[in-house]
Amino acid sequence: MNTTDLDRAAISLRKGQLHRIHDGAGQRIEALSGALWVTIDNDRRDIVVEPGEGFSIDRDGDTIVSALDDARFALLEPVALRRTA
Repeated sequence: MNTTDLDRAAISLRKGQLHRIHDGAGQRIEALSGALWVTIDNDRRDIVVEPGEGFSIDRDGDTIVSALDDARFALLEPVALRRTA
């Protein structure tokens, strides 16, 4: 994977900041730095994503990404929706 491309598209959060994703089923969160806590509406799981790890959102509803530390992550589109060059 070319991480340079991910760095350009990265979303930065300060510790404690939130990023909301609405109906993100199929999107993938790739942690580039810092730890992230991910929660999805009506889902009992506690999902922690560390640098170098990823999580694919597996249902619609609101997904909240919270920075446990200062963090950067990339939000990737579902493979079926990615455009070809």
